[in-house]
Amino acid sequence: VLSEIEVLQSIYLDELLVNRREDGGWEVSLVLYPSTAEDSVSQFVRLTLTLTLDQQYPSSSPAISIHNPRGLSDDKLSSVQKCLQLEAQSCLGSPVLYQLIEKAKEILTESNIPHGNCVICLYGFKEGETFTKTSCYHYFHCHCLGRYVSHSESELRQREKELEEDKTRDRTDYQELTVVCPVCREPLTYDVDQLLLSPAPQLPELDEAAIGSNFQQKWCELQKLLERQRSKGGIIDPEVESNRFLIHINEV
Repeated sequence: VLSEIEVLQSIYLDELLVNRREDGGWEVSLVLYPSTAEDSVSQFVRLTLTLTLDQQYPSSSPAISIHNPRGLSDDKLSSVQKCLQLEAQSCLGSPVLYQLIEKAKEILTESNIPHGNCVICLYGFKEGETFTKTSCYHYFHCHCLGRYVSHSESELRQREKELEEDKTRDRTDYQELTVVCPVCREPLTYDVDQLLLSPAPQLPELDEAAIGSNFQQKWCELQKLLERQRSKGGIIDPEVESNRFLIHINEV
């Protein structure tokens, strides 16, 4: 086992974390990314793979666990786990750590498109669309993020102006305001002009006729509900209530 771990350390260098367990086994873990050569900007998914070895390894399979995934659906994570477990079972009696690590990297490379929706426009990512990854590994359409950043910068400028005009605050209390990730609130680094130059995502076309019909039907239902509640005294008119106890001096 020790010689196998030393080989892994020579391949993955400082990326590999190795711990000796109290029960005499080993724990090996590293963060994995898709194989995109040196182009880290194009790495849209990642995960931390941990392989736990007991004293019977390699006669027994390593325990496989996945932590801190980014850009992967629950179904894909389950599929990765099962695939690695089958790979480990098929190699009982032989060193398998390198094989498992490279298999996981291969799956990540095949799945290198973020899962889920852009949280700004609430639509999913499609082939050919331009999207970006933040340093905190959250994903947005470039154009959507550009609009969010532009709006946030405008809000921050207004906030800074209000703070400068606030004479009750000590200048030493001022803290730098910055645009943050809409998901995790981590500070963002960006080029807003470049983001806004990207084409807007293609949103699905809506059937206006169907929407109009559904809206009219819902509107009629709500109107009937409103009238029923009003007839039973269940609706409070704010203007009527505000004048309820108002005394007019012109009244005799």
